[in-house]
Amino acid sequence: EKAKDYKMRWIDSPVSGGIGAAAAGTLTFMVGCPEPKWFDEAEKILEPMGKAVINCEKPGAGQIAKACNNLALAIEMVAVAEALNLGKKLGIDLHILSEIMKISSSRCWSIDTYPPAPGLNP
Repeated sequence: EKAKDYKMRWIDSPVSGGIGAAAAGTLTFMVGCPEPKWFDEAEKILEPMGKAVINCEKPGAGQIAKACNNLALAIEMVAVAEALNLGKKLGIDLHILSEIMKISSSRCWSIDTYPPAPGLNP
């Protein structure tokens, strides 16, 4: 609201993808922008740096989307780590278990891209 007082535009645009996606130009932008025209202008600037530019439609909503995405990832990462730890304690080779998990119902980013156990490569 303060930006309006000064006839300024304000949008938020957190990203997902990390350093690798930034280098590859495959970031996901979560844009909080109330005006479609402003979003169209911002999208032209952001598009070359990402694979997706999504309008969350209100100021701050990009941050909300980022927080929700990070929460889901954290829960997923803990679940995968616990499953791998259980498998290790019960005696299955973690490479075999992770290969199964990569193609089964537990498949997710935390197992196929950034596994939370030493020596497991994506």
